[in-house]
Amino acid sequence: MTVVGILVLAVAVNLPNLVSRTSNPPPPPPPAAPQCKASQGLCIERTVTRVIDGDTLDVEGSLRIRLVLVDAPEPSQAGGSEAQGVLTSLCLGKLALIDEDDFQIGADPYGRVLAVVHCGGANANAAMISSGLADTYYEFCSASEFGNEAWTGCSSPPPPPSGDCDAAYPDVCIPPPPPDLDCIDVPHRNFRVLPPDPHRFDSDRDGVGCEG
Repeated sequence: MTVVGILVLAVAVNLPNLVSRTSNPPPPPPPAAPQCKASQGLCIERTVTRVIDGDTLDVEGSLRIRLVLVDAPEPSQAGGSEAQGVLTSLCLGKLALIDEDDFQIGADPYGRVLAVVHCGGANANAAMISSGLADTYYEFCSASEFGNEAWTGCSSPPPPPSGDCDAAYPDVCIPPPPPDLDCIDVPHRNFRVLPPDPHRFDSDRDGVGCEG
């Protein structure tokens, strides 16, 4: 074999190694796009920066999110700190998919986004209800795009009030006066109020008591 032939053979043998050392690795695949039930409202991914209580949290971009169809007690009320702790362990510091309720865009009087929140792939709304530390927000079942989903509990009627309950508050059990109660004295929020509203929970007379 001639010298030229030997050189050509050597280059051919080492060519794959030369290519492998000089070529760039393929770029990583693009991240999967957020998947939401529908697309009229917000469908975004944001990191959870703060958990307010068992049904409200903050995400990047100064957005406050209210977990739709979830009713958790305030931190100062019985079970409130436990509910806040569960939502904290589920979501705080994690990237969350915010799926806004298309039927309630802009409906929250406090400017919060009403949404289903998926933290680390888990439905936080469903997790809070199934934990027993939060209830289904029955009053809004018919108003929500998620009302027909099994996790909400909307397909089952709310348990009937028991005990000494005033008929002015048909969906919750609040005893009649005396004593005269204020909203801070009861664990319920945004419940239906009928006349004569003996505790005066419905101060603006719109049929909803202890709004918040």
